[in-house]
Amino acid sequence: MADGAGDDLFKELWRLCAGPLMDVPCVQDRVFYFPQGHIELLPEPTEQELRQMKNQKSPKYDLPSKILCRVIDVKCLAEMETDEVYARITLQPSSDQNDPLDPNPICSEKPKQKFYSFCKTLSTSDTSTHGGFSVLRKHANECLPQLDMTMENPTQELVAKDIHGVEWKFKHIYRGHPKRHLLTTGWSAFVAAKKLVAGDSFVFLRGENGQLRVGVRRLNPPQSPTPSSVVSTQNMRLGVIVTASHSVMTSTMFVVYYKPRTSQFIVSLNKYIDTMNNDFKIGMRFKMRHEGEDPLDKRFCGTIVGVGDESREWPNSQWRSLKVQWDEPATMQRPDRVSCWEIEPLVTSPLNTIQPMAKGKRSRHAEASSSAASGSKESQVATIWQPPHLNGNGNSSQDPENNKAVVPVGPAGEGPARDHNEDRKKGMDCWLFGVNLTSSYSNVVTPLEKELWCEASTILHCGPKESIIVGACETEKVQSLNNHSLSNKQGHVPSMRTRTKVKMEGVAVGRAIDLTTLNGYDELIVELEKMFDIEGEIISQKKWAVTFTDEENDLMLLGDDLWQDFCKMVKRIFICSKED
Repeated sequence: MADGAGDDLFKELWRLCAGPLMDVPCVQDRVFYFPQGHIELLPEPTEQELRQMKNQKSPKYDLPSKILCRVIDVKCLAEMETDEVYARITLQPSSDQNDPLDPNPICSEKPKQKFYSFCKTLSTSDTSTHGGFSVLRKHANECLPQLDMTMENPTQELVAKDIHGVEWKFKHIYRGHPKRHLLTTGWSAFVAAKKLVAGDSFVFLRGENGQLRVGVRRLNPPQSPTPSSVVSTQNMRLGVIVTASHSVMTSTMFVVYYKPRTSQFIVSLNKYIDTMNNDFKIGMRFKMRHEGEDPLDKRFCGTIVGVGDESREWPNSQWRSLKVQWDEPATMQRPDRVSCWEIEPLVTSPLNTIQPMAKGKRSRHAEASSSAASGSKESQVATIWQPPHLNGNGNSSQDPENNKAVVPVGPAGEGPARDHNEDRKKGMDCWLFGVNLTSSYSNVVTPLEKELWCEASTILHCGPKESIIVGACETEKVQSLNNHSLSNKQGHVPSMRTRTKVKMEGVAVGRAIDLTTLNGYDELIVELEKMFDIEGEIISQKKWAVTFTDEENDLMLLGDDLWQDFCKMVKRIFICSKED
């Protein structure tokens, strides 16, 4: 364990290792302690313990679901084996357990020095035994000590301490084509000692005095519960209840070991008061922050589908009292019940008015199915067996019986390419990956186009104003369609990989852009702003930032590389808020 009381550099490193969702209270703050959430972290009982629990009557304690406490002390610590950070918090129950109306004063504890830091998710190449660690140019320029660029191969040795005070030495070199900042010698030993894997994060910190610190934040926080052979799960559960109950009755202090990345069962009074101003109801849309490998996976959107107690043992408890349904599947695990202070209302934007359906490739001859649709009591879902024919005005084909418009979409994972309702008089255009198909193709449908149209499988009727088709065309086939059309017009077939995926934070539907048609970053910014209807908001650099990942999944800031190098290395483009 390490205690860095009075050490600003340690506190900052601890905060970075705790992650962006860290919410540890300040001393003298008032907080709500939820024993139900504390018990949730205990290991699951064994089958033998479950049998014993059935034959025993558990004692009942008159313990409220939330306990108003004052923070007496906070110690920032880290586990020696895993480097997982946690806090030892001393709480004292308040004599008056009524909900206060006045918030805590703002915690004004400020660091005594300025810090320079970065946190990067490790790629597979970063964790390989024969490779090094690739540092983004922006991070290197801001955080690493400056290299002597007059050298043929600029190199220096970095000496940094981890959260336990152990020294690590790394060789920092600037090389490669294109040239990059790398940590080489010493890096493999660090990866092996910390048992790092792809998806974990590396934290680098430099203070004003030049001292260096390094830390880790694991993708999956390790669990280190007390072995059941030492203390049974039932006894641990009773221990939490008895301790809290005794402290409430006697107004004495008790200690809680708190891992902010695992579960937030200690909630600041200010956050709780703000939450109560949001009247969460069934059907409300929300967004929730998560830690994830993907730089834009910090916020997921969903819908509240239920409100009520999670457990009969805690009547009227606000702990995980909201049952939710997520918009899209994700690689990371997300709960089906959340607490109201974990989420915030989602203000629906014009680009995100339609909830995306589950992704996945469908068979060309898939059977017709049914699905719920927004704004109607019944929705009919049909399957396309013939390609739609476009009329002279660019309108998509119509189903006269069901009054549905057929609009193409991107491949699995991309959703509808673009929804245009700006001018109904001009008809409904067909958009694919941000490209207007009606302006590129004639009424003649080629065999290849017919095959592609058959891949689009399901029509979702959303009401009288808009209908979208949710299907699954493969990227390679879409590339072939573009190449086929261009070859008819220009007499040649362009490169297969001409489109790059684009995702924007808060927008469920992705896009794609053809970089070969652009002549530099300025044109790219203009096209991105048009694509998401945010003209002027990226170029101003006040609200949005643009990043991208390369083939090795390294996250980089747009504009750090020459345009030609960027076009060769970019894999996916992200538009995220400046705060992220």
